[in-house]
Amino acid sequence: MDGNNWLKALNTLLMLVQRLVLLSGWLIAALILGFTIKSGLQPFLAMVLASLLGLVALVVHEGGHYLGARGCAMPVLQVRVAAVEIQVQRRGWRLRWAPQLKRNRLGGYVIAASNLHRPLRRQWMLVVLCGPLLNLLLGAASLGLGLSWPGVPGAMALAFAAINLAMGVGNLMPAWPVAPSDGMLLLGWYLHRDDQRPELAQARLLALTVAGVPSAQLPEEDLQRLAEGAMPGPLLAFGCRLNALQDLGDWAAAAQMEPELEQLLATRAAQLHGMSGLIELLQVELAFCRAFMQRDAGPLNNTPMSAEVDWSAPWLRPRCLALQAILEGDRQRGEQHLQRALQAAANSVVLAQGKSEALLAEYLRALPAPTHL
Repeated sequence: MDGNNWLKALNTLLMLVQRLVLLSGWLIAALILGFTIKSGLQPFLAMVLASLLGLVALVVHEGGHYLGARGCAMPVLQVRVAAVEIQVQRRGWRLRWAPQLKRNRLGGYVIAASNLHRPLRRQWMLVVLCGPLLNLLLGAASLGLGLSWPGVPGAMALAFAAINLAMGVGNLMPAWPVAPSDGMLLLGWYLHRDDQRPELAQARLLALTVAGVPSAQLPEEDLQRLAEGAMPGPLLAFGCRLNALQDLGDWAAAAQMEPELEQLLATRAAQLHGMSGLIELLQVELAFCRAFMQRDAGPLNNTPMSAEVDWSAPWLRPRCLALQAILEGDRQRGEQHLQRALQAAANSVVLAQGKSEALLAEYLRALPAPTHL
């Protein structure tokens, strides 16, 4: 058996053990609640309560990752707990109900950008460790409380302890089911020695963009690495180059990138699962560029925009509406839409977005009044 097969076999074994650990926590919690709470609804009541405690433990876990990121002064962009997605903004946050893909429906994550003023290894090890660590700490505290508190409250504490301890231990196992576990990520960052590794190109570019570096000033070497890597890297690199042309006001060159996107989608068709929102966003941006270049709102009218795009880029729809209004000769309505776009972009954690939208707003305001024959 070669090395790759050994690794696959080991990962399969670790995944099995991880699932058994997580399941045992839920099962122990359900048994504790089932034997303690007397009800005609048993065992279903115990199963439901154990599942609810599991969701609370998941909130604790992702909360640990969030606190770890904030402790390292890392900008947090998004948090997910099961089907609840939270978009962090500079002032406040946005929340939506958005079930995940079937294989990872009960999972969660925290998306953060690296702090450019600190080495990556230390900050990311802390972020990864804080999730399971908070589970273990809260599990130990709940265990102590449960052992000293009789009756149903004590049983609830013991059940919560079982789920948290299982979640903490299970997540520390270095397995790779749908996504790498915290244990796998922790091992990777522990062995990490070079912040300039090619596979960290996306992390470096995200950190720069969040810090306010315009797309035209992003390192070309990292953009090329992203373009040549696995999805969604090529789409993200395409978006950066498109945005750079928009910032420069080169609408003809931006509009000419449309065949490139079509070719990219055709050659990477097998890797596009779950990326419809990003693809649609790029298509709307291209339609905006064509509409601006042609002084015709037709491309925008023929390009649909879903709620997914509104969620990920809340400035895009009002900016498109502003262009349509200005092309129709309604400057006042166009300015109202522009203000909405600018406010949404200014409230984004990604500082480069606010700068880009400010440039695009000036290009829109400078458009000449339409001539009607």
